[in-house]
Amino acid sequence: MNFVLFINEKINPLQSIIVLSAAIFISSFFVISKSKAVKRFLIIVTSISLILAFYLNIYSFISMGNFSNFLLSFENAQMIEVSIILFSAVNLLFFISIYKVDSNHFIKILILFLFSTICAVFVVVARNFLLIFTSLTIFILTIFQLVTALNLKTNKARPYILGYFLRPTLTVILFFFGFSLFYGATDLKDFNQILQSEYISNPLIVLGLIIFGIAIYLYFFLFPLQGPYMKLIKRGEFSSNAVIWFLYFPVGIFMFLKLNELFIERNSLYMSIFFIVITFICIFAGSIGAFKTNSIRRIMSFLFLFFIGIFILNISMFSTGIISKSLVDWFNITNVLLVLFSFMPICSIFSVVEKNTGSDSIDNIKGFGRSNIYICINLIIIFISWSGFAYHIEPFIKYFNGANFLKIGIVNIILLLAMVIAFIFLMVNMFRIIVQFFRKPLTGVVEKIIFPKFFYIYVTFFTLVILVAAVLGLLEILNIDIGIINFKITQVYFLR
Repeated sequence: MNFVLFINEKINPLQSIIVLSAAIFISSFFVISKSKAVKRFLIIVTSISLILAFYLNIYSFISMGNFSNFLLSFENAQMIEVSIILFSAVNLLFFISIYKVDSNHFIKILILFLFSTICAVFVVVARNFLLIFTSLTIFILTIFQLVTALNLKTNKARPYILGYFLRPTLTVILFFFGFSLFYGATDLKDFNQILQSEYISNPLIVLGLIIFGIAIYLYFFLFPLQGPYMKLIKRGEFSSNAVIWFLYFPVGIFMFLKLNELFIERNSLYMSIFFIVITFICIFAGSIGAFKTNSIRRIMSFLFLFFIGIFILNISMFSTGIISKSLVDWFNITNVLLVLFSFMPICSIFSVVEKNTGSDSIDNIKGFGRSNIYICINLIIIFISWSGFAYHIEPFIKYFNGANFLKIGIVNIILLLAMVIAFIFLMVNMFRIIVQFFRKPLTGVVEKIIFPKFFYIYVTFFTLVILVAAVLGLLEILNIDIGIINFKITQVYFLR
């Protein structure tokens, strides 16, 4: 036992990475195999490795606490972010296994998937400039290799994948120049050193920040640059869409959380205006785009763009001094969790509907609430959970008490309007989908879609988690202490 504890201490905080690397090592012996038994075996190995990595990530933090050295930083925030990535990876394995298990390239896909997950973990725990850049670059390039592998049989998708690859390559080049300017102008090793030094006002650092900002903008494929992304989502395999939705975007958000202090000067008017503009563009483009299209996949993609807008809105509130640094981190983490816990079951159900009907049109879910009542009830609960985003309006409440309303300033009023309008648009898109569940199909015949039994367990799990979170949040809002657990859903448990 002492030997095990000694090894665990020496490899901290890389336990999850080592476990996933072991799964890659085992899979590499069967890479040319086409046997279904071997594929099932490797799915089990991969599942166990991801679950074990998830457990060790939390256990190592609880048992050994914070860790920091020249290359790595592992604190409460990193533990939560790595847990989110590994949880997403477990669900992505579900999507990949369902859609690509019969592929001749399935084992190669598993290896690419595990490798991209390892890179994602490195992006979170890295603190050294060179390690951050290296892990982020390999992650971006590996993700799009994985997307290509998932779409090898879809001839129409390949031109869009190739075109979509050019922009990630440009993103990598811009990240390279940004990191080079940081490193060359300061000879410092991590971002905290820049914040604590006189180099923060260096023109080369400012230029590096601008280039880095452009790279992040391209990374997220924000409006109006999301054209190839939308085409890929429409024409690609559903499993490749899940990789983009549940791994690529969350890693980008966690990367930005490493940098937001560099980009944001508290109460800076110019930075506030910049983030407000980006917020409006993302929120309105995402909301209007989702309302105008009839493709379920595109609706989901535009709503992802909407939630990224909410992420930037939180940054806007911080830059105007409305909320604190710790609170903006908490809001952004909860937004990521809200998106993952709602979109994963929604996408899994809609993927089965598309597979049965052969189309991703919103017309295909007409009558769904009449034929598949249990699944529909779960989906409605999950959709309604999106209204939990309205809880973020709390920071504005203190500005609307009596005379304080006249003192909040034009910028804060604009942000409040953005929040209200965004919420209205979100509700419109949400109820648009729910209404479709109970409308009569075009054919007039309501056909029941047969879901595997595992789907019922899968969707029920997320519904129960959302209901528990909703009850806890409601009890806290009403200031009701039931005396069962000492927990506050909005308490900030991590500080950077």
